[in-house]
Amino acid sequence: MYVPGKQLVTADALSRAPSGPEKSTENETLEDECRVFVDLIVQQIPATKTKLKQIQEMQNEDLTCQQLRQYTQKGWPDHQKTVSEHLVPYWSHRADIHVANGILLKGERILIPKPMQREMLERLHQGHQGMTKCIARAQQSIWWPGVIRDVRELVERCDICCQHSQQKTEQLMPTPLPVRPWQRVAADIFQWEGGHYLVVVDYFSRYIEVANLPKLITATTVERLKVIFARFGIPETLVTDNGPQFASCEFAEFSRDYDFKHVTSSPRYPQSNGEAERAVRTVKQMLRKNQDPQRALLAYRSTPLAHGISPAELLMGRRIRSTVPVPPKSLTPRWPDLKVFRRKDRMLKEKQQETFRSRHRAKNLPVIIPGQKVWIRTSKTTGTVRGEAATPRSYQVETEMGTLRRNRAHLTVLPEPTQQEVNVTVTRSALPLQQ
Repeated sequence: MYVPGKQLVTADALSRAPSGPEKSTENETLEDECRVFVDLIVQQIPATKTKLKQIQEMQNEDLTCQQLRQYTQKGWPDHQKTVSEHLVPYWSHRADIHVANGILLKGERILIPKPMQREMLERLHQGHQGMTKCIARAQQSIWWPGVIRDVRELVERCDICCQHSQQKTEQLMPTPLPVRPWQRVAADIFQWEGGHYLVVVDYFSRYIEVANLPKLITATTVERLKVIFARFGIPETLVTDNGPQFASCEFAEFSRDYDFKHVTSSPRYPQSNGEAERAVRTVKQMLRKNQDPQRALLAYRSTPLAHGISPAELLMGRRIRSTVPVPPKSLTPRWPDLKVFRRKDRMLKEKQQETFRSRHRAKNLPVIIPGQKVWIRTSKTTGTVRGEAATPRSYQVETEMGTLRRNRAHLTVLPEPTQQEVNVTVTRSALPLQQ
């Protein structure tokens, strides 16, 4: 039964059937969708319209970009050998290179022409962020063959980043065991509860002597050392830091008078006087835990160390009597087996070295060649290395303040300027000054 259309509450299927075929074809629809997608990519590129226009103009002027644009329109050659030499780096990426709104892209990243690459690198490194973040910024927006390599080189050669980079931990350098007791000793001064004390430790036996310093002057330090030397003999070598009590002319005269070699550790690097530093920690722990420091020293000197022999036995060839009962026969002078002691000492040091290396991922820093520019971390100045110093891992560095001795851990090698950077500096210096 016929019902007028205006009276139909719900239209049937035939009354709403299309009158003819769609005007747009599937190909045209696909092209429209691709065009919308490409426009969306360009809109999402993190760059202003002015900068995009500048990049487009540079691409139009660049010969490489002109040829790439032609290949994207007409198709790439069938074989790489037929491609110009300067386009070979783009060959493996040819499927991703296309033009959108007049701009050459590689995927969703802008293809930067050669003349603008240096500027883009400097923009990527604004804020002096680390290498990982700079690479992430590049992967987000721009591309050219070798962009990741260029970013790495830029960050590695940045003076400011080198100056503020974290220095790697070097491997532990074990202290060589002397030939005999009291041949090489170390000394240091520490403060405890308002007083100052002198600590002297033997490299061979780890035997520790402690003396009070009523006055923190060279004369008092020398007097205390004379008392200790009178008790155990004069060592061949005395190792100290560069404190004023040890760096004075008076102390130098004392070393000549008593005929021993005075060696100072690297300035501002207490680890290089490690034996004395460990002895100071041991003594402070004694003072912190014991009311009678002399009894604590007695206990330390008579207690076997990790290799099974006490410091007193190694220094004097006998056990010393303490409050712990021992058979009288064991107090008879008798030297321990030094061959066994040396073997155990070497094994312990090798184990410590391996533990330190694995725990801190320690790795020796590269040797600095004389003439290289360095950044001195302790004084925040630059200098030129003149050569290695007498102490291990130390260098003589020439600065505006004079020649300094610094440990390798305090020195960061600054990159040499490239020829391109030199040319830029010369060009800028040749420009007339603005009035």
